[in-house]
Amino acid sequence: MLTRREALAGFAGTALLAAAPKGPYVYPEAALRREDAALLIRAYGELHPGLARYQTPAARAALEQRFRREAERAETPAALWLATTRFTAGVRCGHSFVNPFNQGRALTGSIVERTDRLPFLFRWIGSRMIVTRGLVPGLDPGTEIVSIDGERASALLARLLPLARADGHNDAKRVADLETRGAGKYEDFDILRSLTAPPGRTTVQLRLGDGRRIEAPLMNWDSRPHPDNKGDAALWTAAMNDAAMVVTMGDWATYDSKWDWRGFIKQTVDDAIAANARAIIVDLRGNEGGEDCGDVLLGRLVDRPLDHAPALRRVRYRTTPADLDPHLDTWDDSFRKLGVDAVDDRHDGLLTLPPEPSLRIEPARPRFNGNLVVLVDAECSSATFQFAQTVRASGRGTIVGEPTGGNRRGINGGCFFFVRMPHSRLEADLPLIGNFPREPQPDAGLIPDHIVRPTQASIAAGTDLAMAAALSLA
Repeated sequence: MLTRREALAGFAGTALLAAAPKGPYVYPEAALRREDAALLIRAYGELHPGLARYQTPAARAALEQRFRREAERAETPAALWLATTRFTAGVRCGHSFVNPFNQGRALTGSIVERTDRLPFLFRWIGSRMIVTRGLVPGLDPGTEIVSIDGERASALLARLLPLARADGHNDAKRVADLETRGAGKYEDFDILRSLTAPPGRTTVQLRLGDGRRIEAPLMNWDSRPHPDNKGDAALWTAAMNDAAMVVTMGDWATYDSKWDWRGFIKQTVDDAIAANARAIIVDLRGNEGGEDCGDVLLGRLVDRPLDHAPALRRVRYRTTPADLDPHLDTWDDSFRKLGVDAVDDRHDGLLTLPPEPSLRIEPARPRFNGNLVVLVDAECSSATFQFAQTVRASGRGTIVGEPTGGNRRGINGGCFFFVRMPHSRLEADLPLIGNFPREPQPDAGLIPDHIVRPTQASIAAGTDLAMAAALSLA
């Protein structure tokens, strides 16, 4: 399965490779690291549409000052990666981060692909680390990890939380990003823990909830489970479960996929109608987003045109500064003139883009008349978050699971620059369009109609509480 971040990195792959300096990697001295930090701060300050959405000018100034100081003191590439991550995380934008898929091999090999991965997958239940899949004996699903190398799991979570990416103050998304689910090639928790852990360890000391203490081997990053990315493989599954058609959509990053996902949706809805299914259950848990695949499905479920909630699309610039251009990679050079036709209608430092063409969802036949149930969790933070919003606004379905990622006050995305700092060669993603609701909204994700969270007992038993609740609503 191709994750949203991997697909986004794929857009920029050719440009990034072309822009990356050639020759052996030489870590820059302090003065050059200061230049790198200043360049990234400037790029964010002049181009990022979401800087003032979730932070005050004073908080932003303090964040920038700390980044300059930490970059100057960063004696290793890992330390600079960590300092840059702290800066991008402080912007409180889920699409702004040091993207592991967009780094050169010198950095990826020495930082992202270390042999220091924990020998289990896990979820946070509150501040408790609960194993979902053990990769060494003695770590069965449901096992609680109380401490790692003497540090309590709850303290580890609190220490890493300020480094995790999310929109606004939606910490549920940050916590979700600090889990390991085996859903992608690289996982944020692995990288952040690696950046902050003592190097050179080959084993890990674990204290378990039942009082046992075990020593387990650390693993190489590619020994841990993650999906096999195949461009022509089916991304989703669909099957009848009692009277419901259950559609599992782990990712909507279909950009470069050769798989006919639109045909899959058509066939799935046709099959649900033929089977007289009472409901279609769409499982979006773990799905950050990608394309607006849900619109195709909704077209088979509505009996009248459905409009997306209108939002203001705003940018911070008209054209990019010429001296920044060599450091801004992207897949579409028109982004460099993104704000040429924008209007300075609010005089707040942002420009409003012309309205997009109609995003109306038109009804398609034959229509499925049964129920729609959508399963969500905190990973639903981009297109899947917006889909949940559309379902809620339409009244067409019921939302079940955990509060989503994203933020009702607005998120940034759509178009991107990939900012490469020239001396250190680190890259950070920079979204260019801010979506702003027309009416005031809370600084939070979407709350499901029925909140259902996993428990330690349900993980131990292999019971999917949210799916059971969805089936009961069918």
